[in-house]
Amino acid sequence: MKVLMALEHHFTRGPDGYVYGEGPGNYIFWSRRLEVFDEVAVLARVRPIDVPRDNVKRADGPGVNFYDLPDYHGPRGYLRNLPELKRRTRLAINACDMSILRLPGLVSRLAWAELQRLRRPYAVEVVGDPWDALGPSTWPGPLRPIFRLIATQNQKQICAGAVAIHYLTQRALQQRYPPSPDAYVAAYSDALLESAFAPPNILAARTARIAARSDDRARSANPFRVGLIGSLAQLYKGPDVLLRAGEICLRRGINLELCFAGNGVQLEPMQSLARELGISDRALFLGHLPFGQAVADFVDSLDLLVMPSRAEGLPGAMLEAMARGCPCLGSRVGGIPELLAEEDLLPIGDPQALAHRMIQVARDPGLLHRMSARNLERAWKFHPGAMKKARREFYNSVRQKATAAR
Repeated sequence: MKVLMALEHHFTRGPDGYVYGEGPGNYIFWSRRLEVFDEVAVLARVRPIDVPRDNVKRADGPGVNFYDLPDYHGPRGYLRNLPELKRRTRLAINACDMSILRLPGLVSRLAWAELQRLRRPYAVEVVGDPWDALGPSTWPGPLRPIFRLIATQNQKQICAGAVAIHYLTQRALQQRYPPSPDAYVAAYSDALLESAFAPPNILAARTARIAARSDDRARSANPFRVGLIGSLAQLYKGPDVLLRAGEICLRRGINLELCFAGNGVQLEPMQSLARELGISDRALFLGHLPFGQAVADFVDSLDLLVMPSRAEGLPGAMLEAMARGCPCLGSRVGGIPELLAEEDLLPIGDPQALAHRMIQVARDPGLLHRMSARNLERAWKFHPGAMKKARREFYNSVRQKATAAR
């Protein structure tokens, strides 16, 4: 049986004919569906390139192939390419036995419309919330409130008609986008944590790093290193909030260094904001980091990971950081409250509150140690062994429903 995965991500196709992806959307991620299905097809935007970028991994491979959509950007690009998008989506759906739509996203919305026309069953993976993602301060423009309402209603409608739904969160996404009474429902993380858990020597180094902050001279000499991991395509991850909070901390005498791992059109505006705030010498923009060891090394170099997000599902980057014993702070949005303790949660879009908590954490090694131990303990609940069973049961259910429909 061949399953189609429809999603919003961008990929590239090199001159060798292979498809490459950044982040966790590599071949390992897609091939996990081969535990149940015979073939996996991915419907996504793919841009042809002359030379593959460094540090990106294959996304296709044995049993996994791609149906390339035009690599449009924004609503105008979507409308301009709509006839071709519909044509290629129709071809992909007709070539597969079952479709799974990853929400939110216009690609999945397009696939859903075709499936409705054909009266075919489909499953859904809910990984984010358009109501949060299109909230105030995330996307400029007068049409944002309209897009927000339409996207939210569409996602509710798509979820209500699915025969099976996988939610990344345990509660948050289910409450806003409920399933139909007859749907098979699963809740588990799809983060690639197979190699994320830190070995004993890394955990020992973390403990020593925290202990060193008990010494006033060491604290003065070594900046408190705070990091954020996430795309800068929009302001969903709150990089502007962290920059403003960092300026407050520096003004109050905290020896601080801010590190941003991610790329996108908001990179230059964030660099400009750092200059406006007078902290460009304390804000490091590292660009995209390849998934895997580079991200692990980055996390291990931090004293604190911060996600002042305006929208989230269940953030894989935070889970990976927790699995390495890194203390974390995050907004009270999406699935973050399901990961962090109440004292580590912050209001959305509030630099003052974030700065206040960062100062507390930077000055209290005992608090850092408790956060580290608590995060590591909670991360074990998402160990790949436990997630694998839930994932297999979900895909088995999808396959059974597809067989019954045929």
